[in-house]
Amino acid sequence: MASESNTLQLRPKALTIAGFDPSAGAGVLADVRTFVAFGFQAVAAITSVTFQNTARVFGAIHQMGEAVRAQVMPLLEDDGIVCAKIGMLPTRDVVLEVARLFRETNLPRPVVDPVIMSSSDHRLMEESALAALIEELLPLARLVTPNIPEAETLTGIAITSEAEMRRAAATIRELGARAVLIKGGHLKKQKVEGSRQETGTDKALDGSDEAIDVLDNEGKVTVFRERRVSGAELHGSGCILSAAIAAGLGQGKTLEDSVRAAKSFVLEAMRNSLREGQKF
Repeated sequence: MASESNTLQLRPKALTIAGFDPSAGAGVLADVRTFVAFGFQAVAAITSVTFQNTARVFGAIHQMGEAVRAQVMPLLEDDGIVCAKIGMLPTRDVVLEVARLFRETNLPRPVVDPVIMSSSDHRLMEESALAALIEELLPLARLVTPNIPEAETLTGIAITSEAEMRRAAATIRELGARAVLIKGGHLKKQKVEGSRQETGTDKALDGSDEAIDVLDNEGKVTVFRERRVSGAELHGSGCILSAAIAAGLGQGKTLEDSVRAAKSFVLEAMRNSLREGQKF
């Protein structure tokens, strides 16, 4: 036990501030598994205790902002936190306290996954919390990782194409974010652009065959294209992706390389879930 404890102390630490999912598919538990897979010691603070399974969210009890702060402050005395990811921030009080933590301490700029609604349409962030996230936390983030519905909520832009993903990413940067990754898993139809522009084509592509993610890193746009893993669903994939990106940044990778490594990690997890005959 002593040697295991010493090994943990030597590992760099990765911090997650997120909700607790009892099914372990998303939230803090998914982040911790991801950080450990990338070789980090995971540390965590819980913002909300949710009541859910892999299919739907039934409700939640939220932490007070001061309780979230009280969880994080002792961790800072240990030093060694090299990367951070922020997930579910349910109330304005929690958002303001988390923003204060990153503004007033030496915590690294976080990867922010703006968890607004569950996939079963249960609201996980109050309206006032969303406004506070835009005003207070986006300017502190290294990266923001909304999916299509979240990006539409943040920008008011209806997103049905790659061009609109690019425009929404630029708009979120204008709100104060340094970099934005819009995840295209929810996109049903998209325009074939970017790498196909040299052919002069601009035809519609069925999103069931290809998924795209658009990264706008301080104005430099990179489009990631992957063939969808047919038949595979992974509960908590957004949580895992953002945690894996944070881990890559903690390892000293560029943002672009961190996103590539994270996408590969999530795709492998999806393939594993398909091989095991399960839907997470």
